[in-house]
Amino acid sequence: MTSDTPKTETGGAMIGPYRLEHLLGRGGMGEVHRAFDTRRSRTVALKLLSPQFAQDPQYRERFRRESHNAAALSSPHVVPIHDFGEIDGRLFLDMRLIEGRGLDEILAEAPLEPARAVAIVGQIAEALADAHGHGLVHRDVKPSNVIVGPSDFVYLLDFGISRSLDDVDTALTQAGATVGTLAYMAPERFEGGKPDARSDIYALGCVLAECLTSRRPFDATSLPSLMRAHFASQPALPSVARPGLSPALDGVVLRALAKQPEDRFPTARDLAAAAHQALYAPPPTAALPLPERPDAGDVRKEERPRRRFRPVLAAGAVLALLVAVGAGVALGRVSTTQAAVGTSATPAPTTVAAPIATTAPTIAPATASPNGGSGNIFDTRSAKEKTSSFTYTIETNYPALIGYTDARGDQVSSSQIDGPWTLVVPTGGWGKDATPSLHATSTSSKGDTTLTCTITDDKGAVVVTQTKATAHAAVICLSFNY
Repeated sequence: MTSDTPKTETGGAMIGPYRLEHLLGRGGMGEVHRAFDTRRSRTVALKLLSPQFAQDPQYRERFRRESHNAAALSSPHVVPIHDFGEIDGRLFLDMRLIEGRGLDEILAEAPLEPARAVAIVGQIAEALADAHGHGLVHRDVKPSNVIVGPSDFVYLLDFGISRSLDDVDTALTQAGATVGTLAYMAPERFEGGKPDARSDIYALGCVLAECLTSRRPFDATSLPSLMRAHFASQPALPSVARPGLSPALDGVVLRALAKQPEDRFPTARDLAAAAHQALYAPPPTAALPLPERPDAGDVRKEERPRRRFRPVLAAGAVLALLVAVGAGVALGRVSTTQAAVGTSATPAPTTVAAPIATTAPTIAPATASPNGGSGNIFDTRSAKEKTSSFTYTIETNYPALIGYTDARGDQVSSSQIDGPWTLVVPTGGWGKDATPSLHATSTSSKGDTTLTCTITDDKGAVVVTQTKATAHAAVICLSFNY
């Protein structure tokens, strides 16, 4: 043990009311210990920041404010914060101890099956939706900050470095350091711009791509090449990296990783819903060749000139590059175990997830359209022109968290429901782009959660329905073509 190593690493040592049992990990800002809270007789994950942070009054205030904001999050996919403050000269966070494996460890072994990848990303999206609804942006969404517990229940970690959307200059971060792993950082962040929820959506798209392929979206081997890729290159298509994947998932990744923030999904839930829809998209059909014209002769189709894109890195990007290099930011996967709540220095044995009983969304059969088509894909009317209302129904045997498209055509989250639930939503206030959607999540430690969502129109016809039965059930019902 060197002089710089805190003595609290020793098992059995006391710091305030906490008895330290085991060092779970160490990072740039401090350590995470498995500890026993003698006041409340419970085992917790105790994050102790390095002593120098407690000496900075401004930093202490930032820590207090941002810890308070993070503690206000209520999503079951966010690790709860029991307590925070300063004790024995150290700033600390007292959090629930989560047992599970890091998503990065799982992906190092093999890519996930598409349905499992989309289910995991959907749960991360729920955590981000809660944070964004409270004005917080995570800024460090990556596989090593995701813990996958029993029955594939997912937790998003490290909201301790989350940044208030209304507070640009005093975000909790080390002085001069670029927060977040660069492989998952949105282009605007390299320019020193204000990160917002769309930066998290970009990172979530990177995580989705990696879940599907076990590869990061950009195969960059150096910091400059990685920055250039974020600014100017198209990410690797999952269906190319892993033949057999639905090309519809390529479109989800491409939109999530759009260079301009306004071109990405508007919310994390929208990304999750699109990924879920892509799972069941029909395979593309080859276009039939057009018959040749008898008089076509040797006329050749005029080729359109390609646009040559010349990427220009702003001065902010160069500054970020210098800062990142100076801070010693590493791009490769760290071979040692990373500091994360619920992980240990010794990788846990491979856990086989419990089988998930699920049904693909059942879509109502297409009906004749007024403009001569024979299915919904040809019907250009908006949803509110096709029906005066939708009825949303949830069947569940446990309490569930729900969200849906409301009477204004907006995506909203409702409070928890305790059992079967029905809501009639009129469409008179919807815009032309509004679509019916309903999603719900529920969990039980008994492993017997059954959850069904159904959307019907004003004539009682089922638009879409889905059922799942597992320990953690998440269902999404939506129709883009209604």
